[in-house]
Amino acid sequence: MTILFHNTTFDKIDVWKKTIKKYFKNEKVISIKNYKKFDEVKYAIIWNLPDSILSRLKNLKVIFSMGAGVDHILKLKSYNRKIPIIRIKDPKMGERIANYSLAQILNYQLNFKIFQNFQIKKHWSGERTPIDNENLTVGILGLGFLGSHIAKKLIKLNYNVIAFKKSSNKLFNIKIYTKKNIKKFIKNSDVIVAILPATPETDNIINASFLKNMKKKSCLINIGRGNAIDESALVEHAKRNKDFFAYLDVFKNEPLKSSSKLWTLPNISITPHIAGVTVIESAIEYMFKKYKIYEINQKLKSDVESKKSFY
Repeated sequence: MTILFHNTTFDKIDVWKKTIKKYFKNEKVISIKNYKKFDEVKYAIIWNLPDSILSRLKNLKVIFSMGAGVDHILKLKSYNRKIPIIRIKDPKMGERIANYSLAQILNYQLNFKIFQNFQIKKHWSGERTPIDNENLTVGILGLGFLGSHIAKKLIKLNYNVIAFKKSSNKLFNIKIYTKKNIKKFIKNSDVIVAILPATPETDNIINASFLKNMKKKSCLINIGRGNAIDESALVEHAKRNKDFFAYLDVFKNEPLKSSSKLWTLPNISITPHIAGVTVIESAIEYMFKKYKIYEINQKLKSDVESKKSFY
């Protein structure tokens, strides 16, 4: 059988190919240029595969997403919901996401963004008292696989951690909020780390009303998907509230256009979707383990319940 490998976003394509071939020794690895072999494709390792290509993979059995996100697959009209999707659930990616979150929390907590803005003006601002860990409540908006890694790291560092999740099942000994009391979750958080998937249910969940309920001196970190934030509402909120800070790694449209007002606001920091860069070796190793399960059982549990939101 054959593996289709396709990616238009990630770098180190040669490393990806080499690593795939290292693990999947008994499979051919092709690209979309090898269209005459599409009928042989049983597995696809992809990111941003065109729908016109997916529709031609008549014998496809498993789809592997090259990252934690799967919206790039679910949005395709030709996606057959019976085909399992395997997304990266890699502890190393979890560690990277947790480190990014902690770094931005510390930026806010230690007033680094304020000092950076003063540096641009060549102004010595003087002393500002930081917030101690035990006096800071961090709300995890989306306690899934990656959100759980963030929560565990912060708990170890003595932060107060609460979480918002669709269901109230307790993975940790922390307070879980659901839809019916999301306003309390927002109001009780000094920092909100948004790590939601892209679903109709999460579209613009962080809107003007959500932002209005956040504390005046608070911080928003978005490392999930850009669809979660109403960017116009965020711009207006940041303009009106100078003590509010946002650290954004994902956006509705990427790359973020130079005309976006988000670039120019002194209380907003931007990074280019790098919070959870896939660790190639461990990602392919994870895919290979799932591949072996399918080869033995001829079935595989999907990581995505396509008819439901999964945060």
